[in-house]
Amino acid sequence: MHMDVMMQGMYELKQKDPVRFNQLVNEGMAAELGFVEPDTKKAADAKKLKKMYYSDKKEYAEVSDGVLNGKRKIVEEKVSALLKNGYDPVDIVSHALMPGIQVQCELYDEGRSYVPEILMSNDAMQGGISLCQKKIGDVPKKGVIASFVAEGDLHDIGKNICAAILRANGFEVIDIGRDVPKEKVLEIVKKNNVQMVCGSTLMSTTKAGLKDTALLLELQKTGVPVACGGAAVSKAFVDTFSNALYTKTPLETVRDATGICQGTKQWKDFRE
Repeated sequence: MHMDVMMQGMYELKQKDPVRFNQLVNEGMAAELGFVEPDTKKAADAKKLKKMYYSDKKEYAEVSDGVLNGKRKIVEEKVSALLKNGYDPVDIVSHALMPGIQVQCELYDEGRSYVPEILMSNDAMQGGISLCQKKIGDVPKKGVIASFVAEGDLHDIGKNICAAILRANGFEVIDIGRDVPKEKVLEIVKKNNVQMVCGSTLMSTTKAGLKDTALLLELQKTGVPVACGGAAVSKAFVDTFSNALYTKTPLETVRDATGICQGTKQWKDFRE
């Protein structure tokens, strides 16, 4: 099952039946989804990833662990303490908050983490980001990204999580919303000096909206490509039209956005 589809289902469950949602988180989604996974294997994978992503600073690693474990209150307490002690909020986002979500996403990509854990980690990270954002103010951003869900599609969980991760990596993200026509995307791009657009959809009946948006932006000579993703989207589909690139995960989107916004990559470079 695609990540966005499961996210939408688990988000709806969280809203309708929070007790059951928390039960699934506590029990572990592996059993619920029919997977059997030794805890020791996941722990080993997490330990390896922590070495790759975590800061050597103990106080930062503790925040990262809070994000990874979905403990929003702990994250907010530790981030508040760091800010009071004069730590740079941008550095906290990049080296304390972001590593936790990076490890969680990598575990998901490896089949070691599941949707409730992604959602809980995202919530914890957002708690810390909100505190840092109050201090960050006008700190220069890595780039300006516009995010939307294709016209006719109301599923926006994947978009929201991708936007959160982009923001955590220092990008300004303009959330255009869901069920967005291509003309609205063009309007936002022109008004806000957008450098890349992220478009998603879960439905095959609406994925043509991504193509239409990419081609309209190209026709209007904006120079702004569309990164396309979602359950109904594949690289094979995206490769059928110009001014677009395919991104499978939020971390891929971050890497691609970095290249686009720095000017070191163009959409054609992602076709190779």
